Amino acid sequence: MFLATDAWAQTAAAPAPGGPLAQFFGGPGSTIVMFALMFGVMYLLLIRPQSQEKKKLEAAIEKLQKGDKVLTTSGMVATVVTLEKSRVVLLIAEGVKVEFVRSAIAQVMTGEKA
Repeated sequence: MFLATDAWAQTAAAPAPGGPLAQFFGGPGSTIVMFALMFGVMYLLLIRPQSQEKKKLEAAIEKLQKGDKVLTTSGMVATVVTLEKSRVVLLIAEGVKVEFVRSAIAQVMTGEKA
């Protein structure tokens, strides 16, 4: 059963076909604007934070010192023994030293000295 208020609500006036919102959202340029907005949001939510984290890690790897604890990309927690330009010798157990490239370091565990 329809009531008079339901009928009036269903026939509410639509925005004017030539109004500014109708022209913006219905025009050919609106697709480009929407894609630009989506890219902007993706940049702010995904790309920018990831690049900031990468820069932080690179800076921490540059500041490595003997005795720092690190986590490698393979999941090993080790202590830095020797530093070279592109390589690092890590102590993973008593008497067990392994050589890694610096890019294999996933995290520098700050504040944790051996």
